[in-house]
Amino acid sequence: MSGSIPYYWQSVDWNAFMADYPPPPHFGTTHGILSSDALRALQERRFLERVKEAWSIPFYRKRWEAVGLAPGDVTSLEHIERIPTFNSDDLRTAIAEAPPFGNHHPFGPEGFGRMPLKLQTSSGTTGLPRATLFDPIAWEVQAIQMARAFYAQGARPGDIVQITYTNSLANAAWNAYTALHHWLGCVPVTCGSGVVTSTERQLEYAKAWGVNGWFTRGEYLGRIAEVAAATNFDLHSLKTKYLHSYLGPDVEGHLRRALEEAWGAPVYDNYGTHEIGLIAFECQAQDGKHISEDTIFVETVDVDTGASLPFGSRGSLVATSLHRSVPPFIRYDLRDVLVITERSECRCGLCTRKMSTFLGRADEMVKLRGTNVFPLACQNAITKDPRATGDFLCVAYFEGEGLGRREEMIVRVERRSPDVDAHGLKADLERALHKDLGVRVNVEIAESGELAEHTRMGREGKVRRLLDLRQTGAKPTSGASTAKVGTGSA
Repeated sequence: MSGSIPYYWQSVDWNAFMADYPPPPHFGTTHGILSSDALRALQERRFLERVKEAWSIPFYRKRWEAVGLAPGDVTSLEHIERIPTFNSDDLRTAIAEAPPFGNHHPFGPEGFGRMPLKLQTSSGTTGLPRATLFDPIAWEVQAIQMARAFYAQGARPGDIVQITYTNSLANAAWNAYTALHHWLGCVPVTCGSGVVTSTERQLEYAKAWGVNGWFTRGEYLGRIAEVAAATNFDLHSLKTKYLHSYLGPDVEGHLRRALEEAWGAPVYDNYGTHEIGLIAFECQAQDGKHISEDTIFVETVDVDTGASLPFGSRGSLVATSLHRSVPPFIRYDLRDVLVITERSECRCGLCTRKMSTFLGRADEMVKLRGTNVFPLACQNAITKDPRATGDFLCVAYFEGEGLGRREEMIVRVERRSPDVDAHGLKADLERALHKDLGVRVNVEIAESGELAEHTRMGREGKVRRLLDLRQTGAKPTSGASTAKVGTGSA
């Protein structure tokens, strides 16, 4: 009987949905230009709805009662700091306590079949990755977030956009596909990564089919450029209008400039997460990343103490999803270090808070002689040196014993060819890293391609920049063989 099947396109009042979460171009004339008071009212209403829902979910009820909260104690957005933060470690505990999906979801398998659901996971590298369920609202809002980004970066109906992430349990490629197909009228080309479709073949497809937009990581954009140069393929012969990418801690823009020169097209930086979606995106002004504030409330907290910080301070990002009920995410500490600025009107016409360049992972911090060092902060010095390939691996370990024990870090960097003077490159990078990090680190030079096995450069999932030997107590050995001791941190 047809009534027993929860048909996807009958599961939501889509006209009301589009009014609540306007896709492009309507976002730019509605929620993207709200006054501060109107936006605050919208955020508060959605926040209180999510809090009310969360009280019925064991994960939240247990955590909130443990700090003395009761229903009714949070009655405005100003009370958000009364709610404790949580992080991905807490989600792993929730899954262990109520496998396989965790007690942070509003229901388990017994609730399946009542609504359309999709299961996606984090990019975990040890054990089972974190599973997250998506109902149609969660799924399509994430797609609208992405569509807003593409539109702000120049995408228009009829564009042909190549997606170099693989449609898998990770949801980045699905998010891009749904944004382009459902909410922009673009034609998605789902090539997947270089593992699925070789880089040479990807270039052939782009040339033959007139691809004019790309969805890809910054590292893979560089890899495509290298393959193009090696095969005498002219990247400028493509019809590329825009490159939607994720540049990481490209603080001074060296990576962006190199990619834009190679491709002959603008590269736009973005920031998103598995659970919350595309939180922030650049527009064509390339002046900070706009936050989709009708779907997310953002805060920053001190990396060491967890204390809330004023806007403009460098801290760990805490995000509250304003649209997700399956499941809610309220004060989720993403442990990504960055800066959030106050709302202002941009040259593109949007009026939002903005996000800075991504500065590093709080849970990958290394304390060197009293200075907090984030491995990803090494990217700036390394990518601007033309003698290096751009691939690097930081190895953190303990030196000494007892009270004299201290944290140390070696930075392994690939040189482009054996013709590059290793001693000169090492000395120059050690000086540049000292300037950027505020503390001296040792640099070891590796050969081109030597680190890829450990950094996962060019493969599925996030590129790894830290090999953490501190928990194992192991010591690094010379050369890339260090990476065979212990496990890398994603």
